[in-house]
Amino acid sequence: MGALSTDARWQGFACGLAGACSAELVTTPLDLVKTRLQVATELGRPPARAGYGGGWVAALRAIVRDEGAAELYRGLQPALLRQATYGSLRLGCYEPIKDALAALLFPAAAGGGAGGAATRAPAPMPFALKLLAGMLSGGASAGLCCPTDVAKVRMQADGMLGRRRYENVAHALGSIARAEGLRGLYGGVVPTVQRAAVVTAVELSAYDEAKSLLVSVAGCDARAASTHLLAAVAAGSLSALAASPADVVRSRVMNQPRDAATGRGLLYSGSFDCLAQSVRAEGVLALYKGLWPALARQGPHCCVSFLVIEQLRNRFFAVEG
Repeated sequence: MGALSTDARWQGFACGLAGACSAELVTTPLDLVKTRLQVATELGRPPARAGYGGGWVAALRAIVRDEGAAELYRGLQPALLRQATYGSLRLGCYEPIKDALAALLFPAAAGGGAGGAATRAPAPMPFALKLLAGMLSGGASAGLCCPTDVAKVRMQADGMLGRRRYENVAHALGSIARAEGLRGLYGGVVPTVQRAAVVTAVELSAYDEAKSLLVSVAGCDARAASTHLLAAVAAGSLSALAASPADVVRSRVMNQPRDAATGRGLLYSGSFDCLAQSVRAEGVLALYKGLWPALARQGPHCCVSFLVIEQLRNRFFAVEG
């Protein structure tokens, strides 16, 4: 049985939605700080607001001091909408995609098909298959839900402008669609898909593998919260490190000003152009701006998400591991 399997496919999506939204409620402040650090000193420009050049703790203090503690939850609406769609899809699709790939590529590791968990063989899945399943589920889900990500990034970056472009998520999506069309709503879709593919591939496969090792090698209880917590810490840390470059590029491409007539970006022609310009202007470490708040966010995000998912699985969906 997979580490995130449920008796029925719909249960995986329901668990993913509950876990992802719960985690977002806890970690939104750190996500906001991370996004602002990623765009504050873009292309070597001085930060638009004082406090963003001194690291994530200084930025956090500056936001609370200048804008109030409530500002830390700026962008929560699109963040929750994103997790309800993207978060649910990527987590819910992981096990079905993994099973389908196993049946196609590694028949010896595959289970008994799309039915219940009891039909699946206990043979271990190759780690490469888990990575590929995570990459496909994350990338496809992010591509579909890109507009919610654009709205979230722009609303989070608003405070540095000294004005509010958007009142709420509906206003943000409507304004972007009217002013920039589909190009605006899907601006940054390539780095979004790239980041999501990396994050999901590393996060879900690492959690899957870590939980399996904790149970089979260390003798931990597959249903114990401590097992889920240890596996989630490993998954969160590794995914934040792996995804940082794509995350920086995604934030910058999404937040850049765009031509009103064509919707084309005024700073970058695409994700690779953003990557090249950022490295030339700021050095390779530009790709790791916001890493500390990303690590501080991704660990708790994974912990809350997977703990909620596992509790729902164990209490309501009669799984064994």
